[in-house]
Amino acid sequence: MQRVRRIGRVIENGIVGAVTGTVAGVSRMIDGMIGLVGRQSERLDARLSSLADASRARHRREGRRQIDPISLE
Repeated sequence: MQRVRRIGRVIENGIVGAVTGTVAGVSRMIDGMIGLVGRQSERLDARLSSLADASRARHRREGRRQIDPISLE
């Protein structure tokens, strides 16, 4: 009977370890994805900021431009 209990505990500890490892792995993956999205967001913000600066500078130099109603350029 004691052997059956030991085998049960070993199986239980194995299952708990597997579940814990899986949760830790998923957590690391989510953290990695959050970091990746954060870096991409910062790059996008920097690019949009540089485009806005260039647009303001062009507007100061050239003034307001009319949009061509045919090509919308």
